[in-house]
Amino acid sequence: MSNEIIPASRAIIAREENTATIVKSGPQSYSANHLSCQRCTEAGNQLLEECQHGMSDELDQRIASYIEKTRKTMATMNERRSPITKLFDRVRSEFTSLENAIDPTRADSIPYKLQQLRNQYAAHKRKEEEERRAAELAARELRHAKESFRVAVEEDYRRAFNNCVTEAIVKLADLSTTVTLESYDTTLDALKNYDTALPDAWSPLSGVPKPYNLSEDEANKIRSEEFLKLLPDFEEQYPKRVGECRDDILDKLPSKKEELTRMASASEAEAARIKVEMAMREASDAAQRERLRLQAEEEARRKAEADKANAEMAGLFDMAKAEAAYTPKTKVSKKIEITDPQAFLPLLSMWWQRQGGTMSVEELTKMFKKQITFCEKLADKENIFVQSPGLRYVDEVKAK
Repeated sequence: MSNEIIPASRAIIAREENTATIVKSGPQSYSANHLSCQRCTEAGNQLLEECQHGMSDELDQRIASYIEKTRKTMATMNERRSPITKLFDRVRSEFTSLENAIDPTRADSIPYKLQQLRNQYAAHKRKEEEERRAAELAARELRHAKESFRVAVEEDYRRAFNNCVTEAIVKLADLSTTVTLESYDTTLDALKNYDTALPDAWSPLSGVPKPYNLSEDEANKIRSEEFLKLLPDFEEQYPKRVGECRDDILDKLPSKKEELTRMASASEAEAARIKVEMAMREASDAAQRERLRLQAEEEARRKAEADKANAEMAGLFDMAKAEAAYTPKTKVSKKIEITDPQAFLPLLSMWWQRQGGTMSVEELTKMFKKQITFCEKLADKENIFVQSPGLRYVDEVKAK
């Protein structure tokens, strides 16, 4: 490109005849045109002075003749200066062509094409980065959902286990509470033979709802893993807690038998007193068992909360690990693409609300000159008028 433009430019600028034309013809043409302009202006000023005393048919005709001569004078002046000004225009064009060849804003320049390639690459990299971040976010959310679900499932299984222990303790307490002299031996055998091992068939269903981004298979896998992880602890804790309750009841059962025997041979009042004392002791024992149960549940709850907090903290650290990949420095701005002519109406409406309505009549007239001219032609040619209290049509009279 440069090998074609530069020699031609030098030829135009450095050619001797061109320089001679500018040096010789330029001053002569300018002097002649200056004289023509001066004479034409003087004649016009003289006519303006005569117009101060009023117009007449004769004066109007002379003015019309003057204006016609002015047009011919302008044509002559144009013929004088055209060779020189055209040469200047050509020289200017050659200078600007050099600039245009490397102007990044012109669509046919190499810098512009390179910039478009950069824009496309930047858009591609931005899309890649957004997709990468979206994938990382989805992965982090999935990991967080799994950990939160895992903690909630564990808490749910522990709650179910505590309920299972409570049911067993309530059954043991009922045996102790309902024992009589007649059923003593049967109750004693039942207590001694009471199975304190966690039932083999015990396998509670978790009621924790599955997170939206977790598949059913993944949720079932977590449920199974958590249950199998907790089962050894449950199998160890159940005999301990239920066995302790059973042993405590067995230790106190002989004393209760003695009291039942005393009640049987005592007077009605004495029997009532003994019964009240037995009820009070049983209530105290039940309260103690309840305290132990609540203490065990509280420990399990604190452990579950600690696990949940650790899982959330791990999720926060996981989010902090994300690092952005390289992307070119970009400026992202919204561009409007019109696909339907009707879309211009809401665009103009928004523009008018935000800016157009605050502009002056002169500014708007300049901006909408083409539209105003179109409506003026409709009025002249088709007698179609715009009806609005904010405008009026006036007749513009021009002498021919």
